Amino acid sequence: MAHAATDDARHPVNCATAEGDLRAIAAEKKHAEDQQAESIFAITPAGALLGLATGTEKKRLSMLNGDYVKELDQRADEIKTTCNIK
Repeated sequence: MAHAATDDARHPVNCATAEGDLRAIAAEKKHAEDQQAESIFAITPAGALLGLATGTEKKRLSMLNGDYVKELDQRADEIKTTCNIK
């Protein structure tokens, strides 16, 4: 999943797909948290060079600062609220 979109660029909540969307967000959140746990690799010179070569450094840094996980949580909350999911 790309970096979570801003409110202006987000797709509207679709309650017909809400359960699947929440599962996808949970999986992406787990992935982001795993990346945070492996953060030492991202800040080593070899890790930084690999990230630059593969174009993943911006997403990895976003995951490391915690904003990405917060955005995922906010989107999940928005879906739950809109679709009245507990």
